Amino acid sequence: MTRPNIVLLHGLGGSPATWARVEELLGDSVSTLTPHLVGGASIADDALIVARLMRANGAVPATVVGHSRGGLVATALVEQFPALVERLIVIATPPTVASRLTASSGSERILRIPLLGTAIWSVLPPARLRRGLGTAFAPSHRVPQFAVDDLAARSLGEFVAESSAINHYVDIAPLGDRLSAVSCPVDVVYGLDDRRVAPAAMALSATGPGRRAYPLAHEGHGAPWSSAGAVAAVIRDEAMPGAPITAPHRSAPTLRPRRWTPPPTPARAGGLESTVPLTGFRRVELPGRGPEDVRIDAAGRILTGVEDGRILRVTLHDDAPATVETIADTGGRPLGLTVVDDRTLLVCDSERGLLQVDIDSGEVTILVGEVDGEPVTFASNVVRARSGRIYFTTSTRRFSFEDYLADLLEHSGTGRLLVRDTDGTVRTLVDGLDFANGLVVDDDERQIAVAESGSFRLGLHGERGGGDILIDNLPGFPDNISADGDLIWISLANPRDRRFDTLATLPGFLRQLVYALPESLRAGVDTTWVMAVDRDGHVVHDLQSSTVDYSMVTSVIRRGSQLILGSVTESALAVIDLPAGTEETR
Repeated sequence: MTRPNIVLLHGLGGSPATWARVEELLGDSVSTLTPHLVGGASIADDALIVARLMRANGAVPATVVGHSRGGLVATALVEQFPALVERLIVIATPPTVASRLTASSGSERILRIPLLGTAIWSVLPPARLRRGLGTAFAPSHRVPQFAVDDLAARSLGEFVAESSAINHYVDIAPLGDRLSAVSCPVDVVYGLDDRRVAPAAMALSATGPGRRAYPLAHEGHGAPWSSAGAVAAVIRDEAMPGAPITAPHRSAPTLRPRRWTPPPTPARAGGLESTVPLTGFRRVELPGRGPEDVRIDAAGRILTGVEDGRILRVTLHDDAPATVETIADTGGRPLGLTVVDDRTLLVCDSERGLLQVDIDSGEVTILVGEVDGEPVTFASNVVRARSGRIYFTTSTRRFSFEDYLADLLEHSGTGRLLVRDTDGTVRTLVDGLDFANGLVVDDDERQIAVAESGSFRLGLHGERGGGDILIDNLPGFPDNISADGDLIWISLANPRDRRFDTLATLPGFLRQLVYALPESLRAGVDTTWVMAVDRDGHVVHDLQSSTVDYSMVTSVIRRGSQLILGSVTESALAVIDLPAGTEETR
């Protein structure tokens, strides 16, 4: 059977490395052609080069996918050679000169000055190139090394020529008008948080007959890299199009900060690497963002929820990309999960409460939508005990999931541990928790460990009271936790920050000012970090890395000789090795 042809075109100053993650996900099911375009004098000339390569390689007709400037080359290709293109996909592509948010920046204007620009370009250090590429991968703080290398390999003349060609092409006719004239189907993919191309302009270009829009929440300009799973799903025509929207405006919440004195920041909080190295790291790309919690079913498959409401089931393979299935859609924002049996899943949805999912049919039932006459807000994590009781946490009664940082800064202690008895009644077991998060329940239900992210600890609670501490003064913000025999695995989303601890002791208006700062200035340190403690609170494992391409770990669970990690900000799961010397790896 003939494999479909896919042509992937990179953007300004880039290379085929842009598509590495997408190509891996597409695998051998398609035939890909990924040209390296450098220094094209015009968009039309680059399109001619691509047409010749397609014919020479037998890659016709093809689905042609272009990222940023590559989207314009792809559009020019279908304009000039319509018989070569059966489907067009443009990703984060500038529709007009005005939509290019960074093209008229001071630094780029200086680089265009004869002699001066050349002199500056020739001595730019890699660190400066990396900073300049920040907007290309924002809101992530990580700029992949290949992007720095690609830009360093360009001459200034090539870079300026490529950039000028963009302006010339869209000045003659904007992208939206050009897409209206093509005869093939058109898909427009764009990030709602793009810092290089105005999302509103992309949304307008996605409007019209024959066009489908794929807006990506919390994504910026670098979707082929940072949302590879979502891009691959569009290419495979497995993604669901949406309305051509721009990022909705949200009113900033009002904080009522409470002064408190955190325990002294431990020295370990300042470390970037653990003594025992983190090994065996690999990403498992998903067709959605934010796998906040991860759980394992009886067959070893991974279950997780992503920000658009879908519950995914992921089957890992040793020599092929993972198989990802959608088993349900909660209609909200799924967070914590627990597997009851082969047919039943419990889900904490931050918008809808505690849900039950029939895995076979995908049917979603609300088990707890309100408590004491008030809607459940920010349901966070859930465990079903052997008795049939269901224990779950709500992180805060003050804020929505999108404003979780507001609760951590306010520290008003409105988190709860709740229990749903077997007769369906619901009661509050513990109130006043500081951002209640993950939980683990002993077999006899005498001890329930709850992660309090806002107080850097795991507390112990139970039917007969509580208030004991399993482990206190953690070096990071604990998120979801999972039981593993005599161990409890803890995900640490971010390291402790002495500035955060100091702010807690000062007048509250200072924390209000911090929350008003741009997200880029409020961001913590990028790190991949998990720990394990025994049932006496002694640290057994401490695994951390600042070099792997994964951050803000919000869940961890053991799967055989591996640990599976989830993250509220990533578009992938992560897999790492269980430390050598444990029972499972001997």
